[in-house]
Amino acid sequence: MKILFNILIESIRISFAELLSNKLRSFLSLLGVTIGIFCIISVLTAVNSMKAQLNNSLNKLGNNFVIVEKWPWAFDDPNYAWWKYWNRPVPDMQELKTIEQNVPGCRMATLSVNSNDQTITFHNSNIENVSAVAVSRGYPLMNDLHFEFGRFISTPEDQNGSPVIVLGYNVAMQLNNDNPNMVGKEVSIFNRKMSVIGVFKKEGSRMFEDGHDDLVMVSYNFFKTASDVHDLNLDARIKVDAKPDVSISTLKSEISRTLRAHRKLRPKQEDNFALNQMSVLRSGFDSIFVSLNIGGFFIGLLSLVVGTFGIANILFVSVRERTPQIGIKKALGARSFFILLEFLIESVVLCLLGGLLGIALVVLIMLIVENTLDFKLYLNIGTMLFGVSISVIIGIIAGFVPALVASRMHPVDAIRFR
Repeated sequence: MKILFNILIESIRISFAELLSNKLRSFLSLLGVTIGIFCIISVLTAVNSMKAQLNNSLNKLGNNFVIVEKWPWAFDDPNYAWWKYWNRPVPDMQELKTIEQNVPGCRMATLSVNSNDQTITFHNSNIENVSAVAVSRGYPLMNDLHFEFGRFISTPEDQNGSPVIVLGYNVAMQLNNDNPNMVGKEVSIFNRKMSVIGVFKKEGSRMFEDGHDDLVMVSYNFFKTASDVHDLNLDARIKVDAKPDVSISTLKSEISRTLRAHRKLRPKQEDNFALNQMSVLRSGFDSIFVSLNIGGFFIGLLSLVVGTFGIANILFVSVRERTPQIGIKKALGARSFFILLEFLIESVVLCLLGGLLGIALVVLIMLIVENTLDFKLYLNIGTMLFGVSISVIIGIIAGFVPALVASRMHPVDAIRFR
């Protein structure tokens, strides 16, 4: 054990001596390993960060609900029949009431309608292509809403279809010269004058979840007096929460039976609505993340192949330069195994150094991204250990042949080598 420890220490010392004596050659050789590990770790970090952001967003939304709309959620489906889905009827208030009254597993439901091409005006300021969302009375009960100023639409205002509006924080800032306190002021939208009763609290950018910063919100009962709620261009959906003891599959079956009866579909007719659930999003994104991981790994692998040849080249040169020393060691009784181990350790140390530089570069990029883009990145210990493990494997592969050549040298021939 003591001999192995001495070989390890000596090999590390020789590795650093070789690096310092041939700085440019060492740098170019380590560059391939550094870039390879950087590519692999950076892709894994980016994917893990996106997955964490996705899971945080989806966890906030919950899992125990079904979305009723005309568009089924799908990922990379070449047979997606959008022209058929386009002509489906838009969910409306009558269907919301039907679900609330006739679906036993429904705990609560709400209707929301997005109209994405509105223009909102305040004095001389106007914003085009604003997303206006019309919601039913259950929306605040099923969504976690926070306000910077004011309040949400009251029940009487909702029932009467009152011309009141809640603004997203960014919308209020743009309309009122960077002063978001718009409560009590009047804005124009849907060709109507509307009174601002609230401004949502700023939520910041989100990767996989629609926030409230860049939209305006009105009651559905007001919206139907200003627009055609059956317009096929509208993005309407009914969110149905399941009761605690009801499974998603049971809830979907109950909703399907209720809507088919309401829309008077014959037994052999296919559904003209979609019942979407969070598991579709999760599985779809998981497949995308797997593809990204595989792509990043193969990109890094190309660099690692180049790095492997670079490290092998350093070892061959090192073996050639130290051939007389190898001969002397073998003449003094050093076994071939220890010569082999010495050069293998040297190769692994060189690759580890390249791998650690790659990981350090990822950490540096992470700090820059987090401070400039306000996006949280996650680099866990498992990912770093994976990078270190790859470095060790590359070191063993790159150094095995040179080390084997060194271990098989005849001591007399090696001492005479010039």
